[in-house]
Amino acid sequence: MVMKVKNGVPWIRPRLDIENSAQAHMKKRQLFLKWCLTNMLTVAIIFLATAFGATQTQNLSLVGKAMVLAIVMIYFITTIYSGLISWRTDKVLDELKGADDGQAPGLHKQLAELNHNADHISFAANECPYIGLLGAITGIYFFMTGSEGLGGALDPSHFKEIMSNSLVGLGIAFIPTITGVFFRSVLSWQHHLIAHEVTYVLNGY
Repeated sequence: MVMKVKNGVPWIRPRLDIENSAQAHMKKRQLFLKWCLTNMLTVAIIFLATAFGATQTQNLSLVGKAMVLAIVMIYFITTIYSGLISWRTDKVLDELKGADDGQAPGLHKQLAELNHNADHISFAANECPYIGLLGAITGIYFFMTGSEGLGGALDPSHFKEIMSNSLVGLGIAFIPTITGVFFRSVLSWQHHLIAHEVTYVLNGY
């Protein structure tokens, strides 16, 4: 029970009403909450990948590290943008539920604009693997031509060791591509959530 004052007269507001109001407010932000959950899971995966793969990334080429950093920066900028779009979309959807026939066309137009702006998320997602592939190709080139890789002198007595190091080096070189594919999946999912919700409403279902 919660004591409040209404028109100068104390009255008690049941706690159940407060809980129902909080639940209704949470339901109004379902799209934004899904965005928050997605990013929480993403951060947890990044933390685990960084903890278990720290030794492998140490041997990554400078260009590869730069590409990974570029992908991470693109992700953080784009996911913040996605969060803003999700918040605004939830707000328009809430207004649309209580709108009359005169207000609905304007709100539908806002949803269409938000859906159009969300295409930037899809564009950034699609570019991440290409940036990672660029880092991988550059890393492979440096390994193939470097003195520590296949570009060095091939000693027959150490051929097995050289081939083993070569396979490890090639695997490390693909870390930027793996990073790009991972973040593409995350950003594509965020774009799907927005586009699916908006399309569902605009189609009149």
